[in-house]
Amino acid sequence: MSIQKHAVLSVIALLAWVVFYLIGIPSNYFLDWNLAEKTLLSLVAAFAIVPLLGFFVILFVGGDYFKVSLWFSFYASVLVFVMDYIVVGLVQGHGMGFLLTHWPLTLGYLYVWVSLPLIGLALRKIVGSRGA
Repeated sequence: MSIQKHAVLSVIALLAWVVFYLIGIPSNYFLDWNLAEKTLLSLVAAFAIVPLLGFFVILFVGGDYFKVSLWFSFYASVLVFVMDYIVVGLVQGHGMGFLLTHWPLTLGYLYVWVSLPLIGLALRKIVGSRGA
């Protein structure tokens, strides 16, 4: 995969992080939300936002859809984790404990590794079968 494609995937992951961070600022990065609100956020992210964004990004970047989905999973988890750790762990002083206190974020790092590769495999199968 080209450096430009890696840059696109990392910029999209960072932009998604910025959007979630801005949404979370008024609520102390979701800490002030009750359990039902946090659960709803996690479900919407897991079953709507991540798959929809992932589908369009993987399709847009093209190439080997499964390989692209794995790289996007990496950027959407590791890069986002690093940003969360800098802001929540270091700046706000939660340390690594933010993985528990901010559990919806932790779930996000995990479910991108499930949903995005599944999307990549599906696209590989659908688009691959059309070309045959």
